[in-house]
Amino acid sequence: MKHILTILMLCVSSLSFSQDTLQIPALELEEFFLALDTLETQDSIKTVLIKQLEKQIGFHKELNDHNDLLLNYRYEEIELLNNQIIVYTDRLNQVDRWYKKPWVGVVGGFVGTIVLIHTIDYTLPQ
Repeated sequence: MKHILTILMLCVSSLSFSQDTLQIPALELEEFFLALDTLETQDSIKTVLIKQLEKQIGFHKELNDHNDLLLNYRYEEIELLNNQIIVYTDRLNQVDRWYKKPWVGVVGGFVGTIVLIHTIDYTLPQ
């Protein structure tokens, strides 16, 4: 039964006409292929451009990372310098008091001795 049906379908299909083909002028066909070649060239150029731009984006990201590192180092340096300023200020507060100078001690000792002599009315032997 399958064979009879297959033979019948082959006979019917051979009796039917095939589709007509469309005739395209050679000039239009040539212009189409020329436009296709132009588009392929543009596509390859744009592909190269895209690759170069992706590389440039990578370089900019790397540069941004370096800039972030430099900024972090600068902030750390600023913090360390501020700490050093605090340490120097504390040291100056401890060292540079007026009463911690040597000449103040000498003058204080001399004046203290004179005041003590006059207070207890000490006289030197004659």
